[in-house]
Amino acid sequence: MYIFWYTSDVPNPNKIIECLKEEFEKSSSVIALVLIGSQARETIYKAGSYSDFEALIIVKDNKVSSIEQELPKIVSKFGEILFYFKHNIGFVAVYDDLFRIELPVVKQSEMKSVFSRPKAQEVKALIDKTGGQLGGILAKRPESIDYRKLFKEKVVNFWYWQIIGVQYFKKGEIYNARAILNIHASALIKLFELLNNPKTLLLETNKRVEEFLTSDQLKLLKDITPGYHEHEIRQALETAVSIFPTVFDQIKKRYGYNYDKNIDKKVKPKILELLEGGG
Repeated sequence: MYIFWYTSDVPNPNKIIECLKEEFEKSSSVIALVLIGSQARETIYKAGSYSDFEALIIVKDNKVSSIEQELPKIVSKFGEILFYFKHNIGFVAVYDDLFRIELPVVKQSEMKSVFSRPKAQEVKALIDKTGGQLGGILAKRPESIDYRKLFKEKVVNFWYWQIIGVQYFKKGEIYNARAILNIHASALIKLFELLNNPKTLLLETNKRVEEFLTSDQLKLLKDITPGYHEHEIRQALETAVSIFPTVFDQIKKRYGYNYDKNIDKKVKPKILELLEGGG
């Protein structure tokens, strides 16, 4: 990881697009520039006041390092930078108004894996010098996902993580038990999405859940996301074994997705016994 402090007005997404296109159109190393995230969307989840800017720079396999080295100079043209650095998602810069820009540099050979998400997650090719390769990859992205399979996985995963969470709690590992409840919260959001509108699952995970979950669903979500307080975490673990099976049944009733209810019957009483017992 590298980090530098740097200085150079307020960044404008349109200006950034124009500048990046001008810079990389002439580069023999860059074969594509693809806008992703909220800046690429024109309807749901489109960019707002606090949205960042994300674009993938596709380069020839042996040119990753050389392009990354050019990025600090390039992004300094967009506004006054507080700092920039590189971490696991790639190059990142933060500007004076806290606007963020992410510019991961991707090898040409990795394009297929990078663009594997459903078509509902919009992207815009700003530059395409791949001779049809990029267009072909984008056209083959899935239209949907296997909802039935996802549902069955969520059922089994819930009980597995619930067992771990309760065991953490019994060992006095309160922080780890709290971490399991975070996993539960993410899973519950997906289940609510499936129940309310399956197409929501084709978009980015957990985006703006307050806009599409009902007030009752948000209340249940709150019930399993406590602060770092032992008694609240115990209560959340107990509540989870009621909330999730109820949602499982609602989804089964709506879509006819079957699941092994024997897991519920076998595991739930053992979990409640552990939570109610001492030690």
